[in-house]
Amino acid sequence: MDKLVKIAAGEIGVKEIHGSQHNPRILEYQEMTGLSFGNDEVAWCSIFANWCALQANLPRSNAANARSWLNVGRKTSFPIPGDVVVIWRESPTSWKGHVGFFMGYTHDGKDIFILGGNQDDEVNIQKFDINRVLEFRRLKDEANLDIPSGYLRNGDSSNDVKKLQLILIDLGFLNGSADGVFGSKTETALKQLQQANNITVDGIYGSETRTVLLSIL
Repeated sequence: MDKLVKIAAGEIGVKEIHGSQHNPRILEYQEMTGLSFGNDEVAWCSIFANWCALQANLPRSNAANARSWLNVGRKTSFPIPGDVVVIWRESPTSWKGHVGFFMGYTHDGKDIFILGGNQDDEVNIQKFDINRVLEFRRLKDEANLDIPSGYLRNGDSSNDVKKLQLILIDLGFLNGSADGVFGSKTETALKQLQQANNITVDGIYGSETRTVLLSIL
């Protein structure tokens, strides 16, 4: 998601022009996504998210309402920077919401940082209460992530290990590259995945862990 974050961050500081004038950059977001309202005072957080996804060649909601993103990509409970985050406005059951890109948690874990448009009428990074989160969504296409069918453990080295590492990286448990070598970092990441899904925590990839990955992906 590095490309998506860079695209969105490159727009930080773009803001509405109050009054009869309108920021041409925000109008451009609208025109390029086909969600044109002709002014910069309409709620444009989803328009901005669609524009960013368009630039990154990722799936889009193609709609101006924030909650439309609840149907894009796949839900994840382990967000990484660049994942879409949808939060509620007014109430969890209201149709209203806000959408942006997840950037991280605060130290105490009670809030998250969102990079998004129409945040106080501009593109910026702001802090939001984690209790307002409806869902985190991952836009990346998982079609190319093959789930290993074999038995893997620390010390193994194979293409199946590389497949496992790619999945662990995508789910946010493993940092770094997939080198195909099952070492201590891969074992730790696998244990974290197992613990998060309430299965046997042994750092070994077997049928139980494979079943979990099938349900997630």
